[in-house]
Amino acid sequence: MEIKRLEANYSYDYRLDVINIEVKEDYKYELSIDLEAGVYLHFDENYFPVGLEIIDASKKMAIEKDFLLSPNGKVEVTINDDSINVNVIFENNNEKGLLHLNTFSEPYIPSLKTDFALV
Repeated sequence: MEIKRLEANYSYDYRLDVINIEVKEDYKYELSIDLEAGVYLHFDENYFPVGLEIIDASKKMAIEKDFLLSPNGKVEVTINDDSINVNVIFENNNEKGLLHLNTFSEPYIPSLKTDFALV
């Protein structure tokens, strides 16, 4: 399976503890899937993942909020016939924040593998 690599914009609302990661390419939004409470994967009209939103991010990733202000990292998304796997991997000054989610795939979402590099 070919991996599509995309650059993504990263923003973090410190007060609300919400991360938003969105690809830089233009797209037409189609739908969002709730991977778990407070974690949403957004798709374009071709059912390609284009964004990720994480509410209560510091709690879900078990790291300090200050860490999330400017991490380096990426989001890996793998979609198979029966599952969607999302890995969030952040690094900052020798610290790591990780989040792994696995949920059932929707039948209309095609199989793929991609990652978003934070910019």
